[in-house]
Amino acid sequence: MSELSEVLELVEWEEDINKSRNRYDRALKEFSGLSIEVSKSSLTILEVAGGTGIGGIALSKNLLSKGFKVRLIITDLRPKALEKAKEFSRDELGFEAETYVIDAREIHKLGIKADIILMYGNSHATFSTFDMAKFILSSKLSLNSGGSLIIQGHNMFYDYIITSGYKEILPERVRKDKILLSIHEGYDEYRGMFKRLYIDLISGRKAEIELKYWDFGELIGLCKIFFSNVDLKMVEGHRGFVICSNLIEDVTSILT
Repeated sequence: MSELSEVLELVEWEEDINKSRNRYDRALKEFSGLSIEVSKSSLTILEVAGGTGIGGIALSKNLLSKGFKVRLIITDLRPKALEKAKEFSRDELGFEAETYVIDAREIHKLGIKADIILMYGNSHATFSTFDMAKFILSSKLSLNSGGSLIIQGHNMFYDYIITSGYKEILPERVRKDKILLSIHEGYDEYRGMFKRLYIDLISGRKAEIELKYWDFGELIGLCKIFFSNVDLKMVEGHRGFVICSNLIEDVTSILT
């Protein structure tokens, strides 16, 4: 089991869509208000780090309702989550999404050309700056001409560092049968990553995870290296979408 999977289990992250319908309903609402320029009637959507596919399925449903034909591909490193994505896509879309177990930084190795590449669900939090640069480059290589990269994100720096203040020790779950704490374990100056230890004081289970507290300026700055059009659409609080289009073939052109 990966460290991320262990942490998700410890925090009791719900992957049964029927029990976490509110997340899917929120995604449907967000995509209904999002303007995405497309010039084709048949679209290939590639969701990366997609888990159970909430984002990709919600986006696909929105586009289907507008008369587009959709091919949906969902990737993740967790096979069990992808199995749930297949089931959920059948229920919601009437067809089964294609799934692949692959790192988001290596999606170009699939050899798929997509019209929309989507990262949804604050997946960027586990990416270092270098990881994110590799993902964006891999996306650039996987997009059709005229395609778009969409990153749903959260200004974690503002919320968790500025507003709340970074917590050395944070109670995550507290009840009679579970006392789950996350504890600051270190900071990697080179990679800009915070390391936190999650530990359940009752069961003794523990897992580590590395996190980066992104703000939108950082994401946009990286995207501007590879795309000439980069927009920010805020949807709720400090939650928003970075929408990238118009691939830059010669990245030195950003200097002119």
